[in-house]
Amino acid sequence: MTSNPSYVAVAVATPLRRDFHYRLPNGTKARRGARVKVQFGNRKLIGLITKTDVVPDIASSRIREIIEILPPEGDLPGPILKLCTWASDYYQHPIGEVISTAQPSLLRKGESPLDPVEFLTLTETGRAVDPESLKRAPAQRRLLEFLSSEPRTRQALGKKEITAQTIRTVIEKQWATWQKETQPEASPFVLKGVDYQGITLTTEQETILDTIDNRSDNLPVLLYGVTGSGKTEIYLRMIEKALSKGKQALVLVPEIGLTPQTINRFRQRFNTEISVMHSGLSDRERATSWWRAREGMTGIVLGTRSAVFTPLKHPGVFIVDEEHDSSYKQQDGFRYSARDLAVLRGQFEQAPVVLGSATPSLESLHNAEASKYQLLELKQRPPGVKTETYELLDTRHLEIRDGFTRGLKSRIETSLSRGEQVLVFINRRGFAPVMMCNDCGWIAHCRRCDARLTYHLNTNTLVCHHCGSLSHNIISCQSCNSQNVTAIGVGTQRVEQTLGNLFPDYPVYRVDRDSTRKKGSLEDLLDQIGRGEPAILVGTQLLAKGHHFPNVTLVAILDVDSGFYSADFRAVEKLGQMLLQVGGRAGRADKPGTVLIQTAFATHPLLKQLVTSGYADFARGLLSEREEAGLPPYTFQAIIRAEATQSSAAREFLALLEKKTRTRDSVELLGPIPAIMEKRAGRFRQMLIIAAPRRALVHQTLADLITLAESLPEASRVRWSVDVDPADLF
Repeated sequence: MTSNPSYVAVAVATPLRRDFHYRLPNGTKARRGARVKVQFGNRKLIGLITKTDVVPDIASSRIREIIEILPPEGDLPGPILKLCTWASDYYQHPIGEVISTAQPSLLRKGESPLDPVEFLTLTETGRAVDPESLKRAPAQRRLLEFLSSEPRTRQALGKKEITAQTIRTVIEKQWATWQKETQPEASPFVLKGVDYQGITLTTEQETILDTIDNRSDNLPVLLYGVTGSGKTEIYLRMIEKALSKGKQALVLVPEIGLTPQTINRFRQRFNTEISVMHSGLSDRERATSWWRAREGMTGIVLGTRSAVFTPLKHPGVFIVDEEHDSSYKQQDGFRYSARDLAVLRGQFEQAPVVLGSATPSLESLHNAEASKYQLLELKQRPPGVKTETYELLDTRHLEIRDGFTRGLKSRIETSLSRGEQVLVFINRRGFAPVMMCNDCGWIAHCRRCDARLTYHLNTNTLVCHHCGSLSHNIISCQSCNSQNVTAIGVGTQRVEQTLGNLFPDYPVYRVDRDSTRKKGSLEDLLDQIGRGEPAILVGTQLLAKGHHFPNVTLVAILDVDSGFYSADFRAVEKLGQMLLQVGGRAGRADKPGTVLIQTAFATHPLLKQLVTSGYADFARGLLSEREEAGLPPYTFQAIIRAEATQSSAAREFLALLEKKTRTRDSVELLGPIPAIMEKRAGRFRQMLIIAAPRRALVHQTLADLITLAESLPEASRVRWSVDVDPADLF
């Protein structure tokens, strides 16, 4: 006698906004959150059980049986599955793709995080080999040098382009051997010690920690602290409290570049297991960190945006540093906000959430005003650390040569001569943003985007920073063939060259995406800067976020004016945040800091308010403008984006949606309108904006639009996507 078959719902990573029903094999039990191998069409896919004991929505004879239920070490825990389900509903995104985002890629492929890992490691014989003796075998020498610091996985060797033949040769010579490493049995992390490094809390910090400890509610905390006021110390004390109770901490940072400095500080403070989660890790490293966090073996998990989905066996505190940063919003595919999901996760798992920033987002400040967040402020720096002063250099009345006014050059020279460091900020990579012909006026544009090409001196290429296309050997005009072409404007490379020529006796360190591509290069640059010797730091936003440079006393900010004439209503908010974040790198120790801003908008009331009254007044002014204009956070928005190789196809698709959708009272459909950059990577992009005073109205209208879009034949001619709570209009 056979029992009645059992059915489960399985989510698979497809664009379809639903899960699918499958039959359990006889004698097996379903585990919610378990990975399964299923037949999906003519493919075998790895899916995940989202519901058990379901009633099939089609005839049982048409329901396929699950091929295999995978081992439990890859199961998605209940709280993370709940978070994914909520996010799928809220961001109106297919559940299978949401769950796929929440899993390390190794688990998505059906592999186990407990599988042994093979490492190539040097033998005693190999360690005794003198690299100088291998001048005629450079590949073998490079491999031995790569293995000298630590054993390496196959993936790491592949990234270094070390060939299988080189590896075989070194193994045959008995210089290296493959070794397998297995995961230890799961055991709880242990806090072995805390090193305060002589740091004592300020009165403000003690008051904030007491307030958090004695709360009767579990509201998220918005920690608004001026740069250098000690927000990180608040994080560390809250983490210590969680760890001492055997609970774990999840800390989100906006950029991979911040993790080395942050993790070093955490390791200096806590003698416990710390895991890192970001895209720079290998698939195996990421899966291992995920499993160890899930099993409670890791005390602290530190990561970027997607780390918000890392499971914790004993969640104790969730911290989002630099909560205002737009990096927390995914800009393609599943467009979620890691900051907002961290807040929700804290509610689900009954753990405190802290959002920290020196320049909080207007949304978070508005939530604090509405008593959805508890606002706690750090208004002062520690004793002896002075607040930086701001000066505006009005470029309308000053000559600029190679990006610098004469007065700015003089101030840089003065700081260097005192043995101090100078940070020069320009938020533009490359040598120059424009390549122009002096004879006919031709300007180099990207053929695939509505964007100018940026000239990169070190590679002699024109690069599109939006689609990545390259043009090599730029020596003549592509319109009139004249050789009289000139690179106009400044980027980080030109600033680096100019400063190197002006101040040849001092090192110039450039920190941008181009100079930090290689693994470990950012850490090396930060180590050199950290020595405190007089030097000039040139960089983009990689330098602006969270770094501590005690000997930087002068910050010079070049070319910030684009924020004042952007079509994006958030541009001025982002500009203000960037100026104060960069400026906050000055005077972080006992030396006073100065911030010089070169701008043609020196008389702009919001800019003057920012540098004289501070961010709080600046933000209040912006919030007042937003309320008057009916813009977020006082209204809610979503965008349906469409793109196609023909501009008319995207526009006509959205126009049809707008025409056929019945709008509710107080809901506005704006568009179709072109994206701020209409053409990108060879595709034309249009937007349909849904705006309403209540979030529920936006979601109801968006659901109607999605249902309609999925039924329209015209949808096959375009790519379309949904963006709830958009961060920009690009």
